[in-house]
Amino acid sequence: MKPTVAFIVCILAGIGIGWYFGRSHAISDYQREALKNLPTIEAQMVAFDKQRAEYYKAAKPWETGTAEIALAGFKDLDTNNTQDARFSFAELVGLYYRGHLRDGDTNLLLTDIVTFAAKDLVLSNEIYGKQ
Repeated sequence: MKPTVAFIVCILAGIGIGWYFGRSHAISDYQREALKNLPTIEAQMVAFDKQRAEYYKAAKPWETGTAEIALAGFKDLDTNNTQDARFSFAELVGLYYRGHLRDGDTNLLLTDIVTFAAKDLVLSNEIYGKQ
């Protein structure tokens, strides 16, 4: 009988001590806090998914137009008509340049476009208009 009682006391003491230290550990506090905020985070993710779907839907015409221009440029390259291909690719670059010129994004690509346009008449005419 004594070993059985001692065994049960040890088991209960182990469960109690484990529960106390498991519950009071800092990681457990973070997990409880994360579980409290989970519904809010899930709602934000749903809203973000809806916003992303709207963005992709709005970008669909641009994607199609860009693909058509690039395909025309590749066809011109296949027929060794490099001048028409240059015009097609300059049109793509011009679309990007005009779309991002005034959005406050000063990325390296815009700088590269301006630098290359200073050397290339076709691209210069496309992004600045015919002079």
